[in-house]
Amino acid sequence: RQHSCCALRSFNQSPIRRDTGAWPGCCAGLGFCRGRVVEFNAMEAWLMRISGTWLRAVCHTAPGFICRTVPHAQESLSLASLYVFVQALGLLWVFLVSLFAVICTRIVTAVVAAGETGAGGAAPLLDRPLHAVAICYVYYCVVRVVGLFGRSMWVVAWEIYHNFPTMRHMLIKSRKNNAAGPTVVHKEASNPALEQSISRTASATSVSSAPSVAGIPSGSPSNSTRRGSKDSASPSGGNNLSSSPTAGASKPQDLRRHVVLVTPLLVLVLLNIVMLVGQLVCEDKIDECRDLIFFHPTGRINRNSRFVLFLSMMQWLQAWTGLFPDWFVALTRETKSIWMRAASSIVIFLLVPASLLRLAVWFVKPAGIGVVQHFVGLRHHLVDSVLVIGWSLWMLLASVMIVRPGALKHSGFSPRIIRDDSSWKHLCTLFKYTLFFWQIAHFVRGCIALGPAHAQNDLIAITVLYPMLLCLIWTVTFIAVVLSRYSQDLRRTHLGAAAGLIMLLGVSYMLCAFVDRGDQPLLVTFVWLHLNRQALRIVRRWSRFVSLSQTGTKGEASRDRKVSVSFALDPKGNKELRRTYAVERKLGRVAIRVLLLICASFCAILATCVLMAGLQQRAGLFLTDVVWWRQLQEGSGVEVVNSKASVLHLHWANASLVESSQVLDPSVAVARPEDAPHYAVCGHKWHGLQLVDYALMSLVTYMDPEEKNGLPRLLGMLFPHKQVTIRRVSASGERRWLELEVRTCSGDTERGGDGGNRSCREVTVVAVSGTDVTRITDYAENLRMWTEPVALQILSTVFPTVRIWPRDTTAMVIGGIHSILKSMDVQDDQWHYRVILEHVKRMPADREVVITGHSLGGGIALVIGALAGRLAVAMQPPGVYHSLAKHQVQHHVAADVDSAQGFAAHKVALHRRSVSLVFEGDWIQNFDGHGGLVQTMNCDQSRNSIAVGCHLLEGAICHLLRHCGDEARRFATCEHEYRPTSTALDLARVVLAFAKGSWESSFLFANLDSVAMLGITASAIMIARYGAPSLPRSIFLT
Repeated sequence: RQHSCCALRSFNQSPIRRDTGAWPGCCAGLGFCRGRVVEFNAMEAWLMRISGTWLRAVCHTAPGFICRTVPHAQESLSLASLYVFVQALGLLWVFLVSLFAVICTRIVTAVVAAGETGAGGAAPLLDRPLHAVAICYVYYCVVRVVGLFGRSMWVVAWEIYHNFPTMRHMLIKSRKNNAAGPTVVHKEASNPALEQSISRTASATSVSSAPSVAGIPSGSPSNSTRRGSKDSASPSGGNNLSSSPTAGASKPQDLRRHVVLVTPLLVLVLLNIVMLVGQLVCEDKIDECRDLIFFHPTGRINRNSRFVLFLSMMQWLQAWTGLFPDWFVALTRETKSIWMRAASSIVIFLLVPASLLRLAVWFVKPAGIGVVQHFVGLRHHLVDSVLVIGWSLWMLLASVMIVRPGALKHSGFSPRIIRDDSSWKHLCTLFKYTLFFWQIAHFVRGCIALGPAHAQNDLIAITVLYPMLLCLIWTVTFIAVVLSRYSQDLRRTHLGAAAGLIMLLGVSYMLCAFVDRGDQPLLVTFVWLHLNRQALRIVRRWSRFVSLSQTGTKGEASRDRKVSVSFALDPKGNKELRRTYAVERKLGRVAIRVLLLICASFCAILATCVLMAGLQQRAGLFLTDVVWWRQLQEGSGVEVVNSKASVLHLHWANASLVESSQVLDPSVAVARPEDAPHYAVCGHKWHGLQLVDYALMSLVTYMDPEEKNGLPRLLGMLFPHKQVTIRRVSASGERRWLELEVRTCSGDTERGGDGGNRSCREVTVVAVSGTDVTRITDYAENLRMWTEPVALQILSTVFPTVRIWPRDTTAMVIGGIHSILKSMDVQDDQWHYRVILEHVKRMPADREVVITGHSLGGGIALVIGALAGRLAVAMQPPGVYHSLAKHQVQHHVAADVDSAQGFAAHKVALHRRSVSLVFEGDWIQNFDGHGGLVQTMNCDQSRNSIAVGCHLLEGAICHLLRHCGDEARRFATCEHEYRPTSTALDLARVVLAFAKGSWESSFLFANLDSVAMLGITASAIMIARYGAPSLPRSIFLT
């Protein structure tokens, strides 16, 4: 009190200075206030102790008991963590397959278009070459960044599996580890003071690197302890770190420890702030922010992103309280900062009760997609972001304060946690336990409240977003440590890095705007990341050059600059990582190489098909009349021939053949209407037409709609009881399709009346042709339409859990991939059905319209029917249940894969308005799942199933007639003959003719002499420079 009064007497307050009688009362008042402050501090210390005890129980006591009780908990959690990361890597591979498919298709199409003669043929490449180079660089950035991200995910996966050996190696810093680890360029020499300083060095580093244990980059960059470092000079031991980061902030090692400690928390804080600002901006601008799915306030991606940020914060809290068990003692006894006092008070009196209340509401009443809840008058997503930001900021401030020498000795920190194998494994096990505890809690509450499919979708999104976040923090911390090596002024380094990031962001935007893609923020982000990486490489090389060019390179400062910083430990040089390097990692590398080989092979095949299709289109090398028909002798029926391999004979019921013995043969006889049906679908009609009627219409679309083929006459013979008229045919160069008007009349005329009460029904049938074996563009269309379902099936052989995904989950993954591609302006929307879809959408809504087709045409019919809201009857289609999501995304039909309405519309569109006929043994149908009404039938050509014998439409027609009959009694018998050898020979002739025509029309053939001379000259130069190859040289010498 006397000290306070003296301080107040010296203060320049004129009223108090004049009134000397006020001093006793003033001093008494100060004493009273000081007593109140002491009482408040005591209450604050008591509350912080309770909070610390509660956090210790929640983060360590209860999880530790569970992990010790459950047998093999450590091994199980490690395997589960590895599985999560590797599965995310597999989904990244599916994204790469889709991305490469689109890019290859666009590049080859542009090259073919550039080679066309005539006006505008070379415009895309030759008129604007700089523009073309810029586009190639932009998408190179996308591919490169995705590849680097996959590599970092692979590294982090094994780090988490082995309990973060890189981080532990960095913390222990023994001579043995330094000699084995690749992160050190020079070995530690024998030094008596080194053994004495290991404890202090490990302790100081562990304090700085604590965020890495908590799901923040545990493989943070490691640096060697310098020989003769002053960190080993102090004789302090135990928990006291004489060389604390605060006391020796000018030292490079202490600066790096500060960076490793602060950077992960800063990343979490910044990400949460960006999420909060994005939600505030997009809250009332849903349409403008449709492509910014991370900021859609009630969308699935936003919800799961907020949960992943919360999960990372909980992991950091768990690791932080494990390294500093008595943090509350250190903060209350040694912290004198008013800001830390205010932050602690906010945590105790505001964050703790608000977080507990919000967590209880989150458990009891899940919001779901598209639902907004209010918590204390605010929207729930804003409250979640504010609470996570508050906790992250408090932990950041507490970490800065607790590493001070006075506070650290009371924090309960001990280097034994890092050195002891059991303690370290227990800490890492709790880290993994925190990950899966909250994931399981999220999944269980989702199953109870919203259903298993909804919960599974959220779980898949979380298992993708969490590895992304961990790899991002890992990489940012690595970059921050690298930058800290070049300047000991941390503030100047951060300001310079921030200025560089802003400048490169502007360059990225200008580059994307130059190629007309400045409105794609995701594309700008990819370019920005790639430019940042290149800038970092330039800085590192320039610094290395400067350090080598300076004099006195043998000095201690220059030697510290030579210390290398690696992204992670070399698995061959570390004992922990070497245990799985020979078996587990080798199997993983083999699987990754196989998947990459599949991706490369698929892209090569697709690019070849697109290239050959373009050349075939330019040269006009198309075969006509691949499918043709003729009338049998004496008008007894018709014969349809498909590629000279599949022959269909239909005999009329009123022909003389009916009386022959062949009609009685059950293998060719058509079932009568009064016979018992063999399948449940028999006897059913859709808009007055049977399945066999739609099959016959699909068969007609394979024929060229030319006058010589007489398609109207054929339709009149196949449908004598109806009036079938061709209203529209496809244009030249498009996929073959027909618009048929089917008119069915009924009334008194059929019963012998005068026709006065006659009524007619008109149905429009849009029939789409299937794959033409002579058109290469059809093969490319098949590859493109079913890329993602086949990729997921391949992925399911490595990850069995993919097989048990609900169909909504696979649709979400496929739709999400194409949403990302669309946001980068590389959506694959150049489909054959575009013209047909636009034509169907223009039809009146009250008109009865049915879309039908076979094989590829059946799949197209299902897609058009779902997009246009019309009935689709598909004959032997590949299925589109999963792949339909990408078509909905591209055409904005219930395309919001991040909303409940989008998936509900997806299921309704396919279930309510589709009929599919499939056959056993038809391997084409296995490319994707089937929705709606699906009828499976037996195959009559099962012995030729490998040669698509069960996929022939002619065989399906005969099977339908023999087992379901013909209600109109048009046909008496149906015979089908299949000779696949003829098709192979014809296809070989087509390929040879196409190759010959392409060669004769190529540049090489026209300039053969010049090309040959150029090749001989180049070969001579190579031989003169490098010598002849060994095999030809040995042949000539012998």
